[in-house]
Amino acid sequence: MNGPWRAMLGRELLESSRRTRTWTLRWVAGAVAMAALMLVVWIGGSGMTGMPIAVGGRAAFTAVGVLTALWAWFVGCQKTADSLGKERREGTLGLLFLTDMKGWDVVVGKLAGAGVDLLLQLAATVPVLVVPLLMGGVSVAQVAWLVVGLLGALLMSLATGLLASLVARDPREATGLAVLWLLGILLVPIALFFLLGTLERPVPQPVAEWVLLPSPVVPFSQAFGSSPSWGLAAAAVLFQAWLSWRILNWTARWVRTVWQEGGRRTWRTRWTEWVNRVRFGDSGARARWRARWLEIGPWEWLSLRERWKPALPWVLTAVFGILFLANVGQLGWRDVAPNATAVLSVLFHGLFALWVAGEAGITLHEQRTTGAGELLLTSGLTASDVLGGQGRVLRRMLLGPVIATTALDLLVLASVPTLDKEWRQVAAGWWTHVACVVLTPFTWRAMRWATTLSVLEGKAINVAVGRAATWTFAWPVLTLSPIAALAAAWGVFDGTLGTSWSVTCVALIPVLLMAGWLAWGAQRWRRASEAAFRTGLGGGSQRAA
Repeated sequence: MNGPWRAMLGRELLESSRRTRTWTLRWVAGAVAMAALMLVVWIGGSGMTGMPIAVGGRAAFTAVGVLTALWAWFVGCQKTADSLGKERREGTLGLLFLTDMKGWDVVVGKLAGAGVDLLLQLAATVPVLVVPLLMGGVSVAQVAWLVVGLLGALLMSLATGLLASLVARDPREATGLAVLWLLGILLVPIALFFLLGTLERPVPQPVAEWVLLPSPVVPFSQAFGSSPSWGLAAAAVLFQAWLSWRILNWTARWVRTVWQEGGRRTWRTRWTEWVNRVRFGDSGARARWRARWLEIGPWEWLSLRERWKPALPWVLTAVFGILFLANVGQLGWRDVAPNATAVLSVLFHGLFALWVAGEAGITLHEQRTTGAGELLLTSGLTASDVLGGQGRVLRRMLLGPVIATTALDLLVLASVPTLDKEWRQVAAGWWTHVACVVLTPFTWRAMRWATTLSVLEGKAINVAVGRAATWTFAWPVLTLSPIAALAAAWGVFDGTLGTSWSVTCVALIPVLLMAGWLAWGAQRWRRASEAAFRTGLGGGSQRAA
């Protein structure tokens, strides 16, 4: 590859360099990683338990490393899931091949353009992962293995997203397909390994371990000090690099012909037809579903055309409840609540917040990009009709699951006085559950209106959700973290359970400040969304997404 690929690469990198978030996300990623590191050191190290600093460093390295590994494994596919699909929808993919470009030229350019932001963010987090090395308990080899594993996972995720963008034109379908593939690569070898060990004549472990080569858990386990062999980890890194190259090679071969398919039935078109049958049903099911929702409102029909969409939030709620009960059943209520359940609560409340943002923006984005927004505006629908329908859809889909999740938070809070523990042992979990209960309604509104405004300004749906999360979470958390750290330094979480009411007043200060920020931001973004509605839904701003 010498010549045309450089033009493609230069185009993608120049476009990335012009985006403000390319530069902003670097220090945001480093700041978030450092905040997580400090929190884990304080809770798991000498700050609360009195453990040696080396133990805290090892715990911090493992916790932050696992979170970074999950980020690297799954975020790359989201960045590349629409790289080639966008070119296909806009009809520009074939134009690229009217030049001297080959399949590899396009693939390398798209890979670099999508990966440059993530590499910069990864480069900002690596120094944070080195801090536990200075604290003790972590070796240089472990840090090196973690960096190698992160780079391999990021490459695999980016490559999988590119391949999925050829199979599905819709970015959501491509992202879901890529995540499904990545979960298979992650979990199937692990399941096969355990199956080989449970046979009537189990396969020897040194032999069975080689089925784990495709899974990224091998190099990461080596980094965290639990991998069975150095040779297996090295072989896994090489195999995963080869697999990523093969995926990119398949993509480079297929990208040259996918734009020529036209109306021919291929395995890709058959796949799309099958997905649509699962999502919308056959013609009879679609007619009955359409009649049901059109009686309620036109926006409800546009937003809830997929048959299984209303049930999916309850599936997530059921998963949360199962994990909650599994923790209680395994460790006992006294040992689980509230610190362990706080982790689950933050995770699932965060997922619901992202779900609110995605659901608030996806229908608006579809109507704007397809040009149907102009037709809606000529049908007599007003901003109140559309945005009011958006709110009704969100409440219908997500209000019940969020209430059920919040009820579990309240159950944990009510049980704290009965645990017979010192206050400092339950303070972090108690404060986290309180924060989830108080901030959930404010987060709901803020994420909804921030995403709506971004979509009406012409942003792609994935970018809009990312901006909403940054405005709603990143900025206020980074601003209020020093206040919470100062409160911890003053020893507010010391003492006994009997002083919990005085501790409550101080601990709720950052929570109330963040609630005020979210309420102010939601109102501001709502007014801006209503003002931009007519222009935005009809075509949107011309700013680059």
